[in-house]
Amino acid sequence: MFKWNENFRTGIETIDEQHKKLIEIGAKLEDMLYAGDSLDYYDYIMETINELKDYTDYHFSYEEKQMRERNYPGLDEHRMEHLYFIKKIDKLAMQDIDSQQVTVISEALEFLAKWLFSHILNSDMQYVDYLKRNAG
Repeated sequence: MFKWNENFRTGIETIDEQHKKLIEIGAKLEDMLYAGDSLDYYDYIMETINELKDYTDYHFSYEEKQMRERNYPGLDEHRMEHLYFIKKIDKLAMQDIDSQQVTVISEALEFLAKWLFSHILNSDMQYVDYLKRNAG
């Protein structure tokens, strides 16, 4: 599920590399899910969720700065999508992860896959279209 697809390519190299990193973090969670539920992954889950939170903060800040500098009219809406993501990940991190590891990983994966791929293919591509229309 968490594999780079050329359809995700925005043509903005830095953003594409950052998206690849987010997909890589999702793949770590996916690996935990398929490794089996007999192992205790609490520390690894927390480490991965914290990595996801830290990296999305970095990525979202970068993306929003680029949009601000280019006067992107969809910045406020885009930023709201980012805030929604952050709040959802914070909520997942606050669950009783230790006793519900498989459930938390499954919820995180489902949310991350739906949100990330939809966000890249729709919202980020709207920004790319804006840049193309306003090039020059």
